[in-house]
Amino acid sequence: MIFILYNEVNKQREVKEMSAKKVYGFLTQAFIFSVIMLISDFIAEHLPFPMPASVIGLVLLFLALCLKIIKLEQVESLGTALTSLIGFLFVPAGISVMNSLGVMQQYGIQICLVIIVATIILLGVTGLFSQLILGMTKDNKAKEEIKDVAMSEKTKKQGIA
Repeated sequence: MIFILYNEVNKQREVKEMSAKKVYGFLTQAFIFSVIMLISDFIAEHLPFPMPASVIGLVLLFLALCLKIIKLEQVESLGTALTSLIGFLFVPAGISVMNSLGVMQQYGIQICLVIIVATIILLGVTGLFSQLILGMTKDNKAKEEIKDVAMSEKTKKQGIA
């Protein structure tokens, strides 16, 4: 009986320690995101051209991850949670569009045309860029194969001579 109680107390202690680690991890991740957003907001205010702070924040987070200033584990779970809530987070943007129906009525056709043309241009540029990248990698592979063949022929000649 005492053994069972001892095990239960240990389990409860482990659960408390695990939940404390989860809370600490969440707060750490929220702090990292908040610092990045504060920095990006500061940058957006001081740029000579308009740029959304959220876009700057994404770029800063990407750079911090690439440069290994921030490890993926430090922001992964909060990022996943925010991604799962993305539909809910777009509700304010949808409401602001509804508040701008006058502008949509006045310039709706022009806005749709700009969106369509921009999408077509974006698809074209993305396709061309990906073909360029794929062409470069194919050229590098072909050059490596030529070098390998030349080296093998050279070693055969040296072995014969």
